[in-house]
Amino acid sequence: MVSDPKMQAKQTLPIVLAVVLLSVSATSVFADPLYAGGTVAVGDQYSITTLNGYARAWINGQWLTGPANLELRVQVTFVGPQNVVFRVVSGTFLVRDKDYVIDVGHWMGDYNFETHTSVYQGPATAPNGGEGYFVIYGQDTGIGSVGVLMHAYSDFRGEYGALWHVDLTTVRYQVY
Repeated sequence: MVSDPKMQAKQTLPIVLAVVLLSVSATSVFADPLYAGGTVAVGDQYSITTLNGYARAWINGQWLTGPANLELRVQVTFVGPQNVVFRVVSGTFLVRDKDYVIDVGHWMGDYNFETHTSVYQGPATAPNGGEGYFVIYGQDTGIGSVGVLMHAYSDFRGEYGALWHVDLTTVRYQVY
């Protein structure tokens, strides 16, 4: 029995497309030097931008919830075999539309190549003038169309002593 070349092409097309898509997605992981542990260098800058975020706190016997938004720009200050250290050069942190003013001169962070985790930390001023110290943890979760997707979270004492939990979906990308 002689097989039809057109029929063979139709049957192999989905397999070829799957291989191409796998190779594109695998190489896009290595497009972010932090994710792949590749050619990151001192002086490189990255942006961390919130895609979706919320904050909640138990206040006066009820849950208060609202949007949360973290925007950071970081600059690499050290590259080691297992990690990258950076400083925050600009940023905003909004919780329920209230601006916690980041003291960028004192914010810093670290990224671990092996675990694909990061930490961003530093002091900020609450809307009521109170001082606080934030520690925001990040875990790479995958690759998006713009950069590396991360889950970020923080628990902190906010205005008037309320204990807030912030949960964010963010994207990190290199700024050229």
